[in-house]
Amino acid sequence: MTLVEGLDTSVPTEGKMRPALNVPFEDEHYHLKVARVTDASQVTDHDIPSWVRHEYSRRPAFNADSTRALMLSSNGWMRLYEVKPDGTQAFLKTLALGEPQEPNWHPTDPNKLYFFESYGQGLTISTYDITSDEKSTSRDLGTRVKALFPGATGMWTKQEGRPSDDGKIWCLEAGHTTAGNFVPDGLFAYDFDADKILGHMPVTEAPDHISTSPKGNYCVPSWGVPMGTRAYKTDFSSYTQLHDRSEHSDLAITKDGDEVLVYTAYDGANAGNVVMVELAGGTATPLVPLYGENNGSAAMHISGTSKNKPGYAVIGFYACSEEYGAKACDPSAQWFYNKVIAVELQANPKVYNLAHTHYGNAGYFTSAQAIANPDLTKVLFASTWESTMENDVASYLIQVPACALP
Repeated sequence: MTLVEGLDTSVPTEGKMRPALNVPFEDEHYHLKVARVTDASQVTDHDIPSWVRHEYSRRPAFNADSTRALMLSSNGWMRLYEVKPDGTQAFLKTLALGEPQEPNWHPTDPNKLYFFESYGQGLTISTYDITSDEKSTSRDLGTRVKALFPGATGMWTKQEGRPSDDGKIWCLEAGHTTAGNFVPDGLFAYDFDADKILGHMPVTEAPDHISTSPKGNYCVPSWGVPMGTRAYKTDFSSYTQLHDRSEHSDLAITKDGDEVLVYTAYDGANAGNVVMVELAGGTATPLVPLYGENNGSAAMHISGTSKNKPGYAVIGFYACSEEYGAKACDPSAQWFYNKVIAVELQANPKVYNLAHTHYGNAGYFTSAQAIANPDLTKVLFASTWESTMENDVASYLIQVPACALP
């Protein structure tokens, strides 16, 4: 199959009824199969929600073999779904896990998840077996973390990070809770396989989040101005300055094996573009423009989770506007109007259009936040299908043929 390339301005037909649950349809312009795969009515076993969708663009939804997907619900519980070959999904059960525990899929075992204690309230990494619902403590870092940061009582990524692609290296923030707020004490890198802390650094200002580079070579905390986003070696002996602030971004890997941060640049030398910057040396490369005709722009989230298909980032656009936000978008003028794309991670990249999202502005949880499975053959995005009611948000699954992306 040949995907539609470039900064395409095809106009989606709007005003149609929301697609039926688990009935695949073809995107009218980009011709990939899409299906609405979640609905609150599917959940019947525990604490019935008002909506169900995937969690976030940086937090992998699919397990190691893409047969299961982890979904977030309106009341915080994580719901487990079967992913079927035809691009539909079936609700299986509610897990005894919540969003604040940061569940991360095991890199190779499709039936296991790792998780922390809620909101960084403990110093353990535990395992959850989705077949038996059994929990077990895999690593207790309490004594070692307290030796580095005596006041620390917990650790997390602040809900937007993940370990290295092989699950070996974990970059975490340690701290304590005061008056219900997590107060940072320091950052550290942990080798799960060797059960060893590789390096640490005290901090007094909490980053927006911290994550681990795909190969596990760097810890990447993201602060506001002036500290910005940095790639620290895992021993924290040195760092590469990636950007002067924290923006929507994700870590990814190029076809050549370089670890990069892909982010929205609203300032600096490459302002006005989605940019990738190498973690090793800081070389920045613009990818696609942030702005369009009539002073048009859109919000977006970026995902670099296709670890078995390196060289791409997935971007979900939403909330398009013109004249600096004063006017609604003219879809025929704005290539980024409410769509999902895959973009090559290289200079002068090809842009592959995957689907229009039919965004409806109903708050944070209704932004697209597209995310791919490890092979980039399935991409989830969230949408209310033009509704302004949050309870209409659901996840939609795009099927991308394995041969479609080079």
